[in-house]
Amino acid sequence: MKKILLFSFLSYFTILGAFAQSIELYTKAGVQMNNGDTIVMVSTSAHADLIIGMDVTNVGSTDMNVHAKKTELSIVPNSENYFCWVSCYQPHIFVSPSPMQIIKGDTIKIFSGDYSSNGNAGTSYIMYTFFSDKNSNDSIAFVAKYITGSAVSINDSEEKPEISNLYPNPATNIVSVKFDLKGTFNAELEIRNILGSVVKAVSINENQGVVNLDVSDLTNGVYFYSFISNNKVIKSKKLIIQR
Repeated sequence: MKKILLFSFLSYFTILGAFAQSIELYTKAGVQMNNGDTIVMVSTSAHADLIIGMDVTNVGSTDMNVHAKKTELSIVPNSENYFCWVSCYQPHIFVSPSPMQIIKGDTIKIFSGDYSSNGNAGTSYIMYTFFSDKNSNDSIAFVAKYITGSAVSINDSEEKPEISNLYPNPATNIVSVKFDLKGTFNAELEIRNILGSVVKAVSINENQGVVNLDVSDLTNGVYFYSFISNNKVIKSKKLIIQR
């Protein structure tokens, strides 16, 4: 059994308008994606092959050449993934070697993110970014959360970590997250920009508490944060910096 869930952060419509770009994304069902949205794909089989398709539209005033990029935020060991843009690339290719030309007003419907669990149950997070070859800040991204197998990445018989959402969000200077790792003492909070580069990171060596992170030097825009424990992403969501 396979299903797709789309999480749209409708409360961010007004905020994200301030960061409008030349590229828009649409699901195969015609639903427009907001910058930083997450799509969840689930299969009860540990031998699942999951594919996310996305339509990419140039809403700018000129023709543009667009690259696609994948960033592996957290991957189940021995699973495999690749993406198709200009062509389909081997798993070790993370940025399309050549851009796709998109004429002003046109939509390209060939992108896909492909994930094979290869018999390994668990949850993988992959971020896909589309950006102009002339201006990498002219970009848009979404996160794919692939869940396969009847088991989850943390066994149901174990106590699961409790991680709050990052707050405040939108943020200006300081962001915080409450956590209870349920016996684990090593974790990390990462913030990545829309191209997948880590711009902030802090190690956590306590079992529970609150971690604060200064983001006052980050420019306005869309980011992604991930709370990582035992080399697995426990939570990954969108962060807005707005002043």
